[in-house]
Amino acid sequence: MNVLLLAMPDAANNFHRIIKVPNLGLCSIAAHLKGHRVKVVDLVLVHRDIESWLRRLLAEFSPDVIGVSSMSFQYESALKVFAICRAATPRAKLVLGGYHATLAREELASGNAPFDFLVRGEGEHAFAALLEALDGQRSFFDVPGLSWPRHGIFVHNPPGPLLDLKCLPLPDRSVRVLDGFTYFDRRLDCVETSRGCTKTCTFCSITGMYGSSFRCRPIEMVLEDLRELKRHGTKTVLLVDDNITLDSRRFTRLAEAIAEQGLNDMEYLVQASVAGIVADPALIPALSRANFAMVFLGIESVLPKNLALFEKGDIREQTRQAVHRLREHGIGVMGGFIIGNPDDGKEEIREVFRASRRLGVDLPYVQCVTPYPGTRIREELLQAELVTNSDRLSRYTGFMCNVKTRQLSTAQLNRLMNWENLKAFFSPSMFVGNRFVKKREKGAWKVLLNNLDLVRGYFTGDQFRSRHRF
Repeated sequence: MNVLLLAMPDAANNFHRIIKVPNLGLCSIAAHLKGHRVKVVDLVLVHRDIESWLRRLLAEFSPDVIGVSSMSFQYESALKVFAICRAATPRAKLVLGGYHATLAREELASGNAPFDFLVRGEGEHAFAALLEALDGQRSFFDVPGLSWPRHGIFVHNPPGPLLDLKCLPLPDRSVRVLDGFTYFDRRLDCVETSRGCTKTCTFCSITGMYGSSFRCRPIEMVLEDLRELKRHGTKTVLLVDDNITLDSRRFTRLAEAIAEQGLNDMEYLVQASVAGIVADPALIPALSRANFAMVFLGIESVLPKNLALFEKGDIREQTRQAVHRLREHGIGVMGGFIIGNPDDGKEEIREVFRASRRLGVDLPYVQCVTPYPGTRIREELLQAELVTNSDRLSRYTGFMCNVKTRQLSTAQLNRLMNWENLKAFFSPSMFVGNRFVKKREKGAWKVLLNNLDLVRGYFTGDQFRSRHRF
């Protein structure tokens, strides 16, 4: 079969000049589709005139099956893509997968669904099994995690067992139609070393996708993947693990192996938890030797009541230690914070930005709490009648407020977040001695251009919207 796998184009434009990230999951699925002709397309690299570009590809490739991966905020684009594909290739089977398919299956499968199948959860084995079912080699009932129409009603098959990452082949990146993923104009690619998280953060949808689990690839497999990226000229590697610091000692061993194997001529970016990054004293020095340039640190809040709301525990002292030690070892810190919590007022939100300055993070990454489908916080906020937009999911980027608090309206939240972001991003500290832009070609200029989007967002309340066009 001809199989086309599509990643949606939506990406917050506050970073589009700085980073362009590929969809690694589709390449991982492609590695399981031996015997099929597969193409993977990241529409984030198309930007403009997506419909005409996609129609040309469909005419040239003539796919039998089209798989679309979508987050919740990308589903509006997925609907447009399905319409284009249905019109251009009416015989092709359309499949929706990813987080939104998994977490919103009942809503998606009701009414006149624009797709033929849903693949829920991990897609590697399930998508390959679906192709076998379409080819008559097995029953649709035997495809794990499949939702499919039977007598006009969608049947939801039970999920399959969680996959053993030791047994999964490495992603097949050779099937990409488009390339050009970069971080500050350096060639970028992604690597996954583990999958899942056992934490209970109320705002997160990872446990809804995988349950409470944490599974790792053997370090040698990760090194093999990194060596392959190096051979292809990759300069920056983004580790896309859900929570790599759940096993801090393993992460330390991986960083040490990167340095020992001479793979530290590539630079690395990673997301980490506050508690995990300081759990092993040897970890941060090892990250420095391995050439980790930036750590996205999930700080979430500096206020005890909000840390309790997120079930994070009181990590304030650990946060201070983590930021200090990372910067002490020459590693930049992107600090992730969440505002818009039920009892937040103006002072609580301003304190988040003040704390980011006190801590010395290189880049404050402040988002408004978002009621993503499948999260516990969505149900809590709906019950409290604090959700002001429950169904226009294209605004669920984290940078547009879809809630109110007991003290602030949605509009007030948007304006306040924008204003504080303006002050932070146009501060001299954002350009002088900042590890985020240090040694980056045109780094300060790119950040300044992106910051101008904040000015528009301040007046429109529509900050960081995706810039793609169909």
